[in-house]
Amino acid sequence: MIKPLSNIKPLSINEEIYSPTDLSDLELSIRELGQLEPIVINSNDEIISGHRRYFSMMRLGLKECDVRVVDYENETISLITHNMHRVKSVSDINNEFRILEKEYKKRLGSQGTRTDLKNEHKQFNTMVEVSKTIGVGTSKLKQIKSIYNYQPDLLTKIDKGEISVYKAYKLVQKKFMNGSSKDDDSDSQKDRIKKFLKKENPSIDTMISSLKDVYPFSLLDYNGLEKSFEVLREKREELIDNMNFLKRLDEREIVIYKKLKEIQKSNFKKSDLDKVGKKIFQFTNPYNKKLTLKELKNLKPTLELVKDNMDEFNVLRILIHSMEWVSNPGRNLKYIVKDENTKKYLGVITLGSDVTTIESRDRWIGWNKEHKFKMGKLNNICIASTIVPVQPVGYNFLLGKLISCLCSLSQIRDDWEGRYGDKLVGITTTSLYGSYSMYNSIPIWKKVGSTNGKIIIKPDDEPYLYWNKWVKENYPDEFYHATHSTGPKQNVISLIFRKLNIKTKDYENEHEKGVYFCMLYKNGKDYLTGKIKDDELIIDDRINRGMDYIMEWWIPKAGKRYEKLLKNKNLKNDALWYEGINSTKVESWLRSRGVNGSISKNGSH
Repeated sequence: MIKPLSNIKPLSINEEIYSPTDLSDLELSIRELGQLEPIVINSNDEIISGHRRYFSMMRLGLKECDVRVVDYENETISLITHNMHRVKSVSDINNEFRILEKEYKKRLGSQGTRTDLKNEHKQFNTMVEVSKTIGVGTSKLKQIKSIYNYQPDLLTKIDKGEISVYKAYKLVQKKFMNGSSKDDDSDSQKDRIKKFLKKENPSIDTMISSLKDVYPFSLLDYNGLEKSFEVLREKREELIDNMNFLKRLDEREIVIYKKLKEIQKSNFKKSDLDKVGKKIFQFTNPYNKKLTLKELKNLKPTLELVKDNMDEFNVLRILIHSMEWVSNPGRNLKYIVKDENTKKYLGVITLGSDVTTIESRDRWIGWNKEHKFKMGKLNNICIASTIVPVQPVGYNFLLGKLISCLCSLSQIRDDWEGRYGDKLVGITTTSLYGSYSMYNSIPIWKKVGSTNGKIIIKPDDEPYLYWNKWVKENYPDEFYHATHSTGPKQNVISLIFRKLNIKTKDYENEHEKGVYFCMLYKNGKDYLTGKIKDDELIIDDRINRGMDYIMEWWIPKAGKRYEKLLKNKNLKNDALWYEGINSTKVESWLRSRGVNGSISKNGSH
């Protein structure tokens, strides 16, 4: 819905909560790209979400804006909820906390002055609800609350970057709370002593002081112990800050951010970048329909197995794909896809050891543990972990569908058997997000279901590698178990969080992927369940025809897609090549979307 800007007005409480912010990046984004998201207003034309967009558009002299009208039961709570991803100072968070605390206590019926058990339970629930709404952990909120209650001027110093929340809290704790405040980061308790520590939760100073007075602990050397605790707790706060930053990013933002970090650590040679970049396949003139359709029919895809020199593959794989590249352990085949006529790149494929358990895949095959492990049939399938076309050919001509079909070629089956000694009978792959995927409507790929679950957001490499080393050195048995089970990276992150008393549920994302399977043989299910032997396998007719079948299916489909985009003037022209991505560009883009991201340091603040 379009409304005149002069008709809508800000909610007065917005200024009470949030301090003014720099709008230059947002103004630049609106000037260049227009208004990308509607302003949310109520039926009284008051802004619930979009105050920064409103003020930016007013300053640009725009007359109209796109709006969405929604009426909420509690507009204050809704306003703050909509601002979960906004750039916020600690003072802003404190204002949100104080106002939300009042609103939630009203909802819970708290009397505010009662101290009985029932009311304490309500106060606890209030803190949890406020934490969820703001998107800040309860531990940090409690620290901010204490700072505001005892020495509010420190909030200004925190906002200016002169002191961290943790250090300001320690000052307040020492000055006003006599160092007796209970810490929030004790480990999970398993025996009587740990349960006692959990219950009493003494400060580190109190613990060390007590141990010094009790034999035989009085014989231990405690020099430097307090300092090392402080260092570790600072590192823990840095990890939590990084996780809170990543949690605020939506799927698109986190993909770009992770890609930047990947490019920064890759450190490619300029000569390699130039060499590979010049060999990306493009049609001569996509706006010349006759010429383009002729070039399309002349395409001859070929697969080049990467053996020794990985530089070319790494540059191509990392710079043409939005997703961060993480090589999996185990079996691996890597291919560069080229056009035989022009010798230019069409994309890349990687195949590796398949995931041990995917419920929908296993159900479709009819698999159980005996088939997969005792009979060893898991070695007869693989997973296509990377199927990436170059752009914009991928978008304009459905090139990703072509490359996914190339996984079924006899060359790959022969390479798998030649390198690992096992027949390749089927291939698994998954969509990036949700159930929609480029694999839909491809005859040789069948959707067999989806995988649902929650994954912990992966921290940036710097904090992750620090704590990875820490748990490996201090908890070697648990680390070994974590790294030798399905999903090792998620297991290690979970182990780190458990040891640091960081709640994993605070940093989990819903994770749904469509699951697809390419069965290369007509009776492949019988083989994978041990009912027939190698010499009884019957190749699928379409797979047996190989490249002829693939091109006969793909070229008409690609041509139809191209002609439709050309007619509607929707052809994409830009190649996806991440060489030019840098911190400044990503920071500016994130700020234009309302996310604070000084990512030159650790990626968090």
